[in-house]
Amino acid sequence: MNVVVEYYAWIVAFLSVYFLIFALTNAFWLWIYSKKARIFQGPKVSVCIPARNEEKNIEGCIRSFMAQSYENYEVLVLNDNSEDRTADILDSLEKEFPGKLRVFNGKPLEEGWTGKIFAMNQLIQHADGEYLLFSDADTIHGKDSIAFAVTNLTVHNADMLSGYIKEKLVTFGERITIPLMFMLTGFVLPMFLNRITPFPFTSVAIGQYIMIKKNVFEAVGGYESMKNLISEDVFLARLVKKRGYKTIFTDCKRAATCRMYTGYGESVNGITKNIFSFLSNNTAIILAAIFGVSCFLLLPFPLFIGALIANIAAGGWVTTITVLLGINVLLMFIVWVLVSGSQHLPFSTPFLYPVLFGNLVYMATLSYIRTVSGKGYVWKGRVVH
Repeated sequence: MNVVVEYYAWIVAFLSVYFLIFALTNAFWLWIYSKKARIFQGPKVSVCIPARNEEKNIEGCIRSFMAQSYENYEVLVLNDNSEDRTADILDSLEKEFPGKLRVFNGKPLEEGWTGKIFAMNQLIQHADGEYLLFSDADTIHGKDSIAFAVTNLTVHNADMLSGYIKEKLVTFGERITIPLMFMLTGFVLPMFLNRITPFPFTSVAIGQYIMIKKNVFEAVGGYESMKNLISEDVFLARLVKKRGYKTIFTDCKRAATCRMYTGYGESVNGITKNIFSFLSNNTAIILAAIFGVSCFLLLPFPLFIGALIANIAAGGWVTTITVLLGINVLLMFIVWVLVSGSQHLPFSTPFLYPVLFGNLVYMATLSYIRTVSGKGYVWKGRVVH
């Protein structure tokens, strides 16, 4: 039994070294790869924002876009059958910013589409820009947001750009949920692979902030090709990469900020609805992921505490197993320090990493159960699957 446990301890120790290496390289990559805004004149940009029941957020978002340093752009907003004051607020803003802001009323949701994709697909029909900037209604953009995206697309000669904006985490529930978004690009997937390989799985995107050339978007089939997907942002990036175009993922904290969810329940619901979809609704992959996270990311911490207590109680030397598990715990803490520093997460995040992994196992399991059972998730007053 001890041989098996020691073998396991060696595995998790080596895994933590792997994660540390790529946490360092990914943080460095984002730092040198993300260029400051320096192009303020250029092709026309169409900013596309879907808004459903966003009376608390939409005005701040629109006003931030009305104060951009980039000169050639338009802002298009679709009121997606809102049931609150969103329509009234948009009408008032459109009158205040004639010519720069255009507001459209969405059609009733058609069968076979997810709500956000159906809304975005309608907006695209009205876009005149050479570049499309997709954003959410709950974001606030810095004055150089559009210029930042244009600059990085141009400098890197890319066709599509995305990246993490600054996430505001207020409650404890948000702090043990939202940081999980940064795992993949933080320390799991080596980000330089996206630049040097043609593999679609190396491309990722965040729907809060995406810029894509309009002709490329149309060439890959637009939203018609993914109309029933929940994680449409990721699939768009993979599709663009698959068709031979170039995608980039940058550090977009300077471009925009957002409080994505409020509280634990909303955070869990918002992220859970994307997990199984992100894994292509593949049962084998999500079960393997749940097993892997449970055994190799979550379990080492309690095993280390238990082994340390047992060593102390026995009055003996710390064993090899305890040392190896301790290496895993220390290095994973450092990994989360790097991720937290890179993404400006709360100071408490590295200390909560075992809770984060436990929460991930819970959400992945819930995502699988809710999807295969057909229950789905209630989002913006609609049920999505």
